[in-house]
Amino acid sequence: MSKKSLSYKLNISIVILLTLILAAALYTIFMINKTQSYALETGESWLPSVLSTSEMSEGVSKYARRILGLLSTSLINTGDDDKKTKAEDIKALDKYGQNIEANLEKHKKLVSSPEEQALLDDVFTKWKIYDNAAREGLDINQQGKKAEALKFVLSKARIAAADLESAVKKLAIYNYNGGVKSTEKGKHLTTITNITMSCIIGSSIFIAILIFNIIRNTTGSLSIAFENLKNQSISTAEIASSLKKGSNILSESVSEQAASIHETSAAINEITSMVNRTAENAKESTNVATSASAKTESGQKTMQMLVTAMETIQESNNELQNIAEIINQINTKTAVINDIVSKTELLSLNASIESARAGEYGKGFAVVAEEVGNLAKVSGKSAQDIQALITTSQEQVNKILGLTKERVNSGKKVTAEAQESFHEISADISNMASVIQQISDATREQEIGIRQISLAMSNIDKATQKSQTAVNSTSESSSDLISQSEKLDSTANYIGFLIKGES
Repeated sequence: MSKKSLSYKLNISIVILLTLILAAALYTIFMINKTQSYALETGESWLPSVLSTSEMSEGVSKYARRILGLLSTSLINTGDDDKKTKAEDIKALDKYGQNIEANLEKHKKLVSSPEEQALLDDVFTKWKIYDNAAREGLDINQQGKKAEALKFVLSKARIAAADLESAVKKLAIYNYNGGVKSTEKGKHLTTITNITMSCIIGSSIFIAILIFNIIRNTTGSLSIAFENLKNQSISTAEIASSLKKGSNILSESVSEQAASIHETSAAINEITSMVNRTAENAKESTNVATSASAKTESGQKTMQMLVTAMETIQESNNELQNIAEIINQINTKTAVINDIVSKTELLSLNASIESARAGEYGKGFAVVAEEVGNLAKVSGKSAQDIQALITTSQEQVNKILGLTKERVNSGKKVTAEAQESFHEISADISNMASVIQQISDATREQEIGIRQISLAMSNIDKATQKSQTAVNSTSESSSDLISQSEKLDSTANYIGFLIKGES
């Protein structure tokens, strides 16, 4: 890391710092949302569920007390008072039952898991059992059996009530525990968030201190380097002044060289004129050579066509020989087939005669003989087809012979064209010889111009010798300047190292 550039160090530090800040922001948003979800779960699900079970428990208690109160009052009261009291109690009892069922329906909307649904279903089932038992006790009481009704409610209905209260209690405990767990999860997330944010804040402070130290150290090094660079610049300026004096001396020598250069320019102009003439002649020579080359290529193509034509004639002769051989083979096969057909027809005739003599026993053989005869006829037809094929082959041979004749004529024509092309090439070569002679004359004239250039260059050499002294002085100053430049370059490299780092 110590060999990295300042910009690299700063950029890396800032990127890490920004990454930490971004990560902290994203993590905080995530944890806040997660904590909020647990809070919403507690506030919108678990707490209303606990309240609902509490209301159900209270409703069941009121319902049970009302049943007992109704039956107890019925034992004491008689006549119209009993009827009036009983009607009021039944009305109140119905109201309590409706409240319990309303709480059950409301709790259905708050169910958050299959386990809670099972507990709620158990409460609903036991409520129906208890309500039916209580209604049955009321029916017994309506029949005038008041003592039996009270006894029934105190036995069977009380057991159902106890089961119902137990189921409601289980549901309440489940929702209470769910709310506690949700709250603890939110608390745990809050603790983790606080710890994480503390670590991120500490890391951010450390990185900020690191950036400050990097900037402070680098600034001090840069100040020293720039001071050295300033001193080297002063030395370089003094050396440059010395070089200026040497340059003045060198300028005088250059003025003397200018006159010689003018003379050289005049000689060069003459050479240029002669070179132009030479170029024109060379161009003409090139055109002639190109024409000769084209004619030569034409001759080569013509000769190649001649060779191709001859090869084609040879191939045609080979084809004629192959076809002749095929025709001979076909004639041989046709003779054999005709012989077989004749013998087969004779055998078929003999077989038919013998089968006729055999009478009834020879009928089957007669059929075979007839089939053999048919085959002989088919073979005869095939022989005729082969004969037609031979005729066609002969026609093709005649056609090939005609093509061969045409190709021979083409070969003769191509040969004549080749001879004509080579005659033209010969004429072009003669023209080229004349042009080459002209080029030779121009070259001799160029030699005179070259001598003049040599004289002018001699004068330039004298002026150059005078310049040598000034050049030597300039060289010494240049050496000093190079030495100082190396020091200056070293300092510049050091500054570059501080700014850019190791390349």
